[in-house]
Amino acid sequence: MQPNTTRRAVLAAALVAPAIARAETAIPVTLQMNWFGSGDHAPLFLAKRAGLYAAEGLDVTIQRGTGSADAARRVELKQAEFGIADAPTTIAAVAKGANIVMLAVIFDKAANNAFFRRSRGFQGAKDFAGRKVAVAPADSHRVVWPAFARSQGLEPGAITFVNVRPEGKQAIVASGDVDLAFDLYSGYPLWEKALGKDDVGHLLWADAGFNLYGLCYVAHRDTVREKPGLCRRFLAATHRGWAATARDPKAAVDAMVAESGAGLDGPTLLATMPYVLELCVTERSRENGLGWMLPELMQATLDITASGGTLEKVPPLEGLYTNAFNSRIRPAT
Repeated sequence: MQPNTTRRAVLAAALVAPAIARAETAIPVTLQMNWFGSGDHAPLFLAKRAGLYAAEGLDVTIQRGTGSADAARRVELKQAEFGIADAPTTIAAVAKGANIVMLAVIFDKAANNAFFRRSRGFQGAKDFAGRKVAVAPADSHRVVWPAFARSQGLEPGAITFVNVRPEGKQAIVASGDVDLAFDLYSGYPLWEKALGKDDVGHLLWADAGFNLYGLCYVAHRDTVREKPGLCRRFLAATHRGWAATARDPKAAVDAMVAESGAGLDGPTLLATMPYVLELCVTERSRENGLGWMLPELMQATLDITASGGTLEKVPPLEGLYTNAFNSRIRPAT
């Protein structure tokens, strides 16, 4: 591990602000998260704390959320300029008429995942049949489950969903009241803390051949059309925050804990960061830049979402996403 002085020097180099400071008054911007603060949100708080948003002339307020569907809805209602929602949930919202668009992918590899006690002996998704599954009402796993179930030879109705608050998933599985929970893979250390390191079982859907885009930054189409500079500056600062996080994850977690405060377990969140970065920093993002979306993988994401049979209509691919505001900032190799 690098000495603290070296790490601080590396981080300082990563956070160099643009040479010319912006003279205009900072523009207030609201970013709607999908959940409470977790590892994949830490780069946002680092970007804010280190002045990366300020350097782009933005005064960003980061709001906690209750699910991807809720975040998409708030962006659609213009209660937030930007939001975090996973790609299938965004597609489902657009299919219902929501006027939103994906600006950048966060998880280049989808984090959809099932957690359970290893002692349950589950070997694959087929073993979930007849089981109770904890999931929040607005959780994106509900949108994708039908397609994933069918890809694994299951009928979507083979499981019983049990509503639970996002922060209550670990407790209800630990108590034995449900058999498993759908939760993002990046939360693995939180599940180790709840169930014990020797009794955490999981199934990452991507490892079962279910390849699609995961969490994305989304915006209203009016924002994209009327404020393209705002979109570009928001993504530039955000991706600089991600690049800096890849160099020093602890600085990002410290920034989030300092602002979000109560209830956040810093050491456990730091333990999640290798899982978070594994999903975000891939060969594709190293080649194309953080957040860049490939047409073929977006098409696969659309096809998988549509195959679940829950869409009112299948929206055209070209209207779902744009790379137009991406600065193609690359993480360190």
